[in-house]
Amino acid sequence: MIRLILARFFLRDYPGPMDLKWIFTSLMHHEMTHVFQWNGEGKTPAPLVEGIADYTVLKANYNPPGFNKPGSGDRWDQGYDYTARFLEYCDELVPDFVAKLNNMMRKTYDVSFFQNLTGKPVEEVWKDYKAKYANKASEGIIS
Repeated sequence: MIRLILARFFLRDYPGPMDLKWIFTSLMHHEMTHVFQWNGEGKTPAPLVEGIADYTVLKANYNPPGFNKPGSGDRWDQGYDYTARFLEYCDELVPDFVAKLNNMMRKTYDVSFFQNLTGKPVEEVWKDYKAKYANKASEGIIS
């Protein structure tokens, strides 16, 4: 049995400019991802689990105003939209990266999964990601 509990005060008091149907749909994309994603039987760090859920929101084009821009963040595993943007970059490097990573996390989790998929340790991929967007920011290209 799957149970999703939605706090009505979140929707009732939602301060954003988007309408209620839109934010509800965004929220459901995020929460339903948790229903279908693997978490390494509890071994996957929570920031990565949440980042994957926000990645699905991003890919569905339901990212709310204020969602971090590409290149944001201090760590790849900062969670939520920071990690989602990093995963978006990884998906550019390796098609279906997130789906492949999720599949690898079925029974366990290890940070080496990033190297298995990209050929580089995650910290090196993070440095490449930051460098890519640092260059674009200096050129005024990030949107």
